[in-house]
Amino acid sequence: MKMSYRRAWLLVDELNHMFREPLVVSRLGGAAGGGATLTELGVEVVRRYRAIESRIQSASGGHLAALEEAALDPRARSR
Repeated sequence: MKMSYRRAWLLVDELNHMFREPLVVSRLGGAAGGGATLTELGVEVVRRYRAIESRIQSASGGHLAALEEAALDPRARSR
């Protein structure tokens, strides 16, 4: 994801505070090991986000393709 561990946890914490209950819960390490898990609400939020993402991709596909076709070749930009 190209972000620091701290930045990722700050974002998780922000998300946890945006909803009526946490989206992610964590367990401390130790003999059994630690980790993080999505809550039921977290799973629901991810499911709905992916559905929105899919609809946006379907609705915008033609427009994005037209913009890509109109864009300069990345190699031409450096000239």
